[in-house]
Amino acid sequence: MSAIRVRTRTAVTVLALAAVTVPAATAHAGARWSAADLTGVGHAALTGVTRVDGDTTWAYGVKVRQEGKVQPRTPLLLARDDERSWREIPMPAFADRSNQISAIDAVSQQDAWAVGLYEESRGAFLTQHWDGTQWRVVDAPAPDGIELAGAGLLDVSARTADDVWAVGWLIVVDSEVPNPDKPGGTIQETHAEAMLQHWDGEAWHLVPVPDAASLWTYSVNALADDDVWVSGYTSDDRPAMLHYDGSSWSRVPVPYDGVNGELTDLEARGPNDVWAAGRKLVDDEDPGHALLAHWDGRTWKQVPTPADAGRVNDLTLAPAGVVVAGEQPDGTPYVMRLRHGRWSRPSVPPGGTDGSRYLTSVAWTPRGVTAVGYEEGATGLPSPSLLTGGR
Repeated sequence: MSAIRVRTRTAVTVLALAAVTVPAATAHAGARWSAADLTGVGHAALTGVTRVDGDTTWAYGVKVRQEGKVQPRTPLLLARDDERSWREIPMPAFADRSNQISAIDAVSQQDAWAVGLYEESRGAFLTQHWDGTQWRVVDAPAPDGIELAGAGLLDVSARTADDVWAVGWLIVVDSEVPNPDKPGGTIQETHAEAMLQHWDGEAWHLVPVPDAASLWTYSVNALADDDVWVSGYTSDDRPAMLHYDGSSWSRVPVPYDGVNGELTDLEARGPNDVWAAGRKLVDDEDPGHALLAHWDGRTWKQVPTPADAGRVNDLTLAPAGVVVAGEQPDGTPYVMRLRHGRWSRPSVPPGGTDGSRYLTSVAWTPRGVTAVGYEEGATGLPSPSLLTGGR
């Protein structure tokens, strides 16, 4: 089996609904955040937020309800235009499936894509297209001639109506034999592979990934038809970056001062201004520290971050810099902004009845930073968390 450890970006792992606690002593220090009233949404966890255009922001995630001993989940999409309240956009095409929204990206308010997991019953990956009025399911193909133990799309980058890229993962079954200790059961040998798909305006197509079994791909950002970046990590657990120049893919080294790590998100202003973020580990016991890198058109360089900043869950562009959301090594959530080369850390107010909150994603909007996630209270079911502020 490949040495790649199966990890997913926040949008997937949040379904475990793990919680963290904000220390009461620091929770309100200098707070300038406001929380959206989402009581009408019910129990839910927000896993991503994206700015569709200058006036519109979408937040997405999953609704959760309790039915006996099980907790069924259905996708959730919220929208805000200008200064209006958040409203829910129905996603009927997703509702009848045991699936989720891994990521959303938009060309405009009339052209957006959502990606999800592999559906074995149809032998395809679930993607949906928004035409400004409704969502429509568009299948993305699975590789032929192999058996999958699991698979999914993790990120999507919609550049134009006929140039959309998506990255994901495959767990390929190499062999399967009867389990002598469990009648009727089997033992599988598997390996992980990176996956890349491209929408050309008419259909999704699988794109060969060089040495796919040595990579796990997290994020994609398309700047032009000959300028596409993909980030993730390698089979020896090191940050990885791929670049497409219009004809072929190549590995591009990203320096970092850690032993292991990964790059989980990509954002770009242009071909000479690309940002990547994730986590670096300094030893085997390290839960992770913030990793930020910048491409200036010639090389990737690591960008210094505060020593107490833990792993980065999400990255967004902001005036004169970037904003990141993540969690400190002790699990405390944070939002930090890099502006003109200097870091600041807006405070994050406590959430839930016991102060638990998890921040999954950030976007720069007309109101400043919009940070989303969830809170967990006494019932054990999540409540959606959507904060704005931190200018």
